[in-house]
Amino acid sequence: MPNSVQEFFNTLATRRYEPLLHSVSGTVQWNIEEEGKWNVIIDKGTITVNRNAVVADSLMSCNKDILLVLANGAQNPLTAFLQGKLAIDGNVGLALVFQRIFQNGTDKNKTMTNSRRTQ
Repeated sequence: MPNSVQEFFNTLATRRYEPLLHSVSGTVQWNIEEEGKWNVIIDKGTITVNRNAVVADSLMSCNKDILLVLANGAQNPLTAFLQGKLAIDGNVGLALVFQRIFQNGTDKNKTMTNSRRTQ
């Protein structure tokens, strides 16, 4: 679990590939108050993180405390958005798919079950 914004993005960069994003491509720019901007470039699941100036497909803005709460799995990103703690501009669909990064980090030790009902 990351303790700082820098640690979160460094850890994300070391993952390099996220299977849950295998069909996703785009750039999500995070604007963290008092911390700066980070870009997460996703290319069919391959993840690259940098701080270069880019034109992002989706812009997500919040303060560092909210990012860390999201990163640690204590709050769902959609809930944070609906509560006004997280702002999203641009491609909202890409931003929603990005939340898989948080869920995967918190659900690594959980097993999935089939929720289909059989009759």
